[in-house]
Amino acid sequence: MSPDTVLSSVIDRTKEFMATEVGISVTRATKAAETIDRLQLREFTAIIGVGGNIGVLVAFSFPKNLVDILYSRLTAGLKVPPDEEDSYRRSTVTEIANIIIGHCTADFSSHGARVSISPPVLLEETKYVHRVKDSALRSVSLVTAHGCFDINLVGPSSKYNARLECVNEVQQCNG
Repeated sequence: MSPDTVLSSVIDRTKEFMATEVGISVTRATKAAETIDRLQLREFTAIIGVGGNIGVLVAFSFPKNLVDILYSRLTAGLKVPPDEEDSYRRSTVTEIANIIIGHCTADFSSHGARVSISPPVLLEETKYVHRVKDSALRSVSLVTAHGCFDINLVGPSSKYNARLECVNEVQQCNG
């Protein structure tokens, strides 16, 4: 399955989730150049490994203000103890990624791909991810009335760990 096909599925399923589950429309999707050397992650990034014969990491990267809106909409009607709000907010990001990739598995399977997914890992920092030799980075920014967020494909997954760091420290992290 090509990276473009994987990314298209993730974009479509993300738009669907945002509209139906939290009532936020994605008004525009802007893809970065075909091959990029560096990704900039936003304040909250959930990373899920898509294994089998796909072998990529998918990173959903959100700014804090959008996470706050998603959190408030997804926990509306719940009585969240004040001392657990940060935990629920972090879980919001990882659960959104998990649900979207879970829905994508049907698309991947329909293309004959064997699929496994890893549990999501959350990064709470802005940082850069550099392309390593023989890898590819793809990115699309999704625009909503409440701000932008990014979907990034990093692959092959064997080149990076779940925190999007180079697996082999000897390897040059700039391609």
